[in-house]
Amino acid sequence: MPMRWFWPGWLPSVVLISLRVLAPRHVTTVAEPPSGLTAEQLLAQGDRRYAEAKLDEAREAYLAVLRWKPGHFGALTRVARTESDMGEDAKGEEQKRLIEAAVEHSRAAVQAAPESAQGHVWLAVALGRQAFKEGPKRRLALSREIKSELDRELAIDPLIGRAYHVGAIWNRKIASLNAIERMMANTVLGGVPKDASMENAVHDLEKAIELEPHYVNHHLELGRTLVQLKRYAEAQRELEKAVSLPPTSNPRDPKLQAEARELLTKIAKRG
Repeated sequence: MPMRWFWPGWLPSVVLISLRVLAPRHVTTVAEPPSGLTAEQLLAQGDRRYAEAKLDEAREAYLAVLRWKPGHFGALTRVARTESDMGEDAKGEEQKRLIEAAVEHSRAAVQAAPESAQGHVWLAVALGRQAFKEGPKRRLALSREIKSELDRELAIDPLIGRAYHVGAIWNRKIASLNAIERMMANTVLGGVPKDASMENAVHDLEKAIELEPHYVNHHLELGRTLVQLKRYAEAQRELEKAVSLPPTSNPRDPKLQAEARELLTKIAKRG
């Protein structure tokens, strides 16, 4: 009997889903790499462009690897990181598209290498960016998955500063829920997580700084958190540190340092 039934129309749905995840819908697979470059050369090219804050070019280099090797873990994590950063400054539909792509690529990275901490941390980052743009109920639902990914990442590797940074934002957001959001949390999460607190947010950011002392955004977010706690002298110290560091820890450092300066001005006006 002919074996026609075995190809796409009858391929088991779980396999088709896996193929769609590993080859995201905006990536077209090609048989050979462009311009004769190896995957390693394309990744290096993307890394250089990322360091130069040329995020569009970095993303294209990483996507070029994925067109050739759709399940390439290094390309998936890098493109997810880049799309997350790009999504911060984009607007409207473009922002939504970039953040959705970051989530999709980071999910594919987790599927490609579930025992690697990097996939989980970038999925937590992408979901966190997505949560900022959602309504209260959806944001709460995403918070559960963010916490799950962070727990998995820290169980694999407890020495990645970015994981503690995301954990701090999770703590701060949950601890700052208003009365209506807390009622929603009872429905969506079965209650407000008891381990979420501003003190844990401070602790997590201090840990992130211990691991990555030159990362501008760790100091900025610790400054923000301390401002919320009305610990202004400590906040000023962290914000001044954020401003004084070389803007080389992330392509968005100049914008983050501008935000730190604005917060310092607000603190100064308090007298």
